[in-house]
Amino acid sequence: MTDWRAERDRALLTLEREKRPVYRAEAAELLFQLAADGPGREADFLEVLPRLLADKQPEVRRAGVRLVSVVVPEDEQPGVLLSRLRDEEWMVRLEATGRLADLHRQELRGALASMLEDPLPEVRFEAARGIAGLGHPAGLDVLLDALDSDLLRFRALGALGQLEDPRALHAVKRVFRKWLLPAFDKTQAAGVLAQLGDAEGGAYLLQRTRKKWSTDRALAVELCGAVKVPGALERLKEILDDPKDSCRGSAARGLGRLGDARALPWLLALLEDRSAEEDFRLDAADALWRLGLPEGRERVRAAIPTFSSPEGRMELEELLQEET
Repeated sequence: MTDWRAERDRALLTLEREKRPVYRAEAAELLFQLAADGPGREADFLEVLPRLLADKQPEVRRAGVRLVSVVVPEDEQPGVLLSRLRDEEWMVRLEATGRLADLHRQELRGALASMLEDPLPEVRFEAARGIAGLGHPAGLDVLLDALDSDLLRFRALGALGQLEDPRALHAVKRVFRKWLLPAFDKTQAAGVLAQLGDAEGGAYLLQRTRKKWSTDRALAVELCGAVKVPGALERLKEILDDPKDSCRGSAARGLGRLGDARALPWLLALLEDRSAEEDFRLDAADALWRLGLPEGRERVRAAIPTFSSPEGRMELEELLQEET
């Protein structure tokens, strides 16, 4: 078994003694990974944090910003991250803006809005997606511009789906009809179109669920439920009931996001089927918890001992701690 404390000490020694930036950056990244890889290590890395955040090398400071999300209690993270928005190095500002966006806190909307003026497009994008996640359209133009970026398009579509602003319909439709668009991007765009009331998007998602195999099929299956495509309930049940279908887990998650109580007995059947793959049963548990029905949640609690892997049981315990 790896001695993570010894690895931590070696990484700290490298940061102290090494002069070559590439090795110092690797050491800082290792510290983040070690902290993130196991619960209960927060105190052992919290004392390292100020050292990383004050380092002269931007890659090390960026690793420090990443470490904040692992070792600092969530309520205290904004106080640490906000000061990093004015760092002179773009990579630190980018990381800090993204981490703030991921907190989904309304009181951070003003700080994120200020980053819409950053000179780096990627920083502006992180701010815009964070604001969209809070239900505000201030970053709409930034998200629409990001549709032209191969690296940002998928996440930009996801943020536009969260925002559900009808002004995005024309731009999303243009992307959806783009020649040689990657399959994941096209399916994501179809989901946004469906959310915005365009029937073409929903029809495309249903059609993708009937593909025998495609890289984006699981995404299409789940999106059918998430965006409430007409006919999704029946189609997702077909997939869920097929023991040979590799997308049964995606169908379960889609039913959970669809929010139709008629799916309760179907999801319970999968949850309690010990011959099914454990991942599928975990997806059923997640869907039942999302449905929020008392019977479903009680059965999820009762099912925890029936999972053979410690990881599965831990995932369910974490699920039980989440709010509706």
